[in-house]
Amino acid sequence: MRTFVWVLMAAVFLVHAVIVLWLGDHFLLGSYEKRDNDDVKYVYSAQMLVERGTLVYNSGLQPTNFIMPAIPVLLSGFVSFLDRDAAVMGFRLLQCLMQAASIYLIFILARETLGRRVAVAAVLLDALYIPNLFASGAILTESTFKVLFLLLISSFIYAVKRRTAGAYVFAGIMLGLACYVKPQCALIPVCLLVLWLMRRYSWKEIVKYTAIVGACSMLLLTPWWVRNYNDFHEFIPFTKSTGNPMLLGALIKRAAPPQGFFDQYPEYKGDSNNLFAGYDAEQKRTAQRLIAYGFKHQTLAYAYWFTVGKSIELFINPFYSKPVPGLPRPAINVVHWLYVLIGFAGIFLTVVRRRFRPALFILLPFLYYWFIHLPFITFGRYGYPLMCLLSIFAAFAVVSILEASGLLRGKEEVAE
Repeated sequence: MRTFVWVLMAAVFLVHAVIVLWLGDHFLLGSYEKRDNDDVKYVYSAQMLVERGTLVYNSGLQPTNFIMPAIPVLLSGFVSFLDRDAAVMGFRLLQCLMQAASIYLIFILARETLGRRVAVAAVLLDALYIPNLFASGAILTESTFKVLFLLLISSFIYAVKRRTAGAYVFAGIMLGLACYVKPQCALIPVCLLVLWLMRRYSWKEIVKYTAIVGACSMLLLTPWWVRNYNDFHEFIPFTKSTGNPMLLGALIKRAAPPQGFFDQYPEYKGDSNNLFAGYDAEQKRTAQRLIAYGFKHQTLAYAYWFTVGKSIELFINPFYSKPVPGLPRPAINVVHWLYVLIGFAGIFLTVVRRRFRPALFILLPFLYYWFIHLPFITFGRYGYPLMCLLSIFAAFAVVSILEASGLLRGKEEVAE
């Protein structure tokens, strides 16, 4: 089994490395000269970090509080001793290594929760999930966050089962590192609380381990807080960039609000473009006004949009903005839909086959990361980190069908 996993990891790394070396800047979404997309802005940010020691983004040469620093810092490690193109390729190869490491982590998570058979099927499904190739080639946060997200969940399983201070120190470190990439993870310890209550932790233990996780993650984030206070003279725990995603999410399918909204708030002058005027605080206020107006005057439409509608947007499209030649987007869309549908079927089967309790270790983070995005705009890029967890549930569905059909003999028991 160990040999199988290592061979699969090597195969994933080799295939991804060949693809990114072959296609190179095919995966770029923006232009280095125009700096018109996140990927090229990250590269520019890394260059300025090396040249001037300042984290910038959309801010010219001035410090930014718009992004978390993990990707520019990782990129700057390559930029510091390579030219731009070689540095970007080095980062892509690092992401290929991250995708290979994710195979091992998915195997561990699936084995610990749903058994070895499911673990084998899960890593095969993740290895065959084509959008992972784009994630390796894109200069974005997804590959880095995927491996950190899996490490974070693994640390939760290890800590909950071991019940030692050292295990929770590791969990706190992983929480801090994950927040350096995507601060949406900040409240994920609520999953720990549910697991603690289900495993009958005492309140003394809950307080103790909450303090350890909180202290370790906050200690890791302290340099970021100090930097923000020195540059902006206020406490900024993560970023000041939630206004725009919240505003985009407040518009149903990005359509303009009804005329009644502009009548109530004439300062927008009846033009939907004026909704996006101002910076983070102003856009947050506009989003709050849109949501309040929508739930009052379009109650059913907004209730649907903030539950089912945004959930569909999160899962319906793969994170596959630049297709690999020979693997066109329409075909990969169909494969993606199969992963999603079979994955949700697997979640249902964990209840039917009484495997729900061990599956909670991966189901709770899955639900958390899904629901935490619903107040904001949702699309395939935000749903991408959940696909590796859906692959585990899809694997459980496949294994369950094979066992029921007699193609796999017996049923594997998993200790909780």
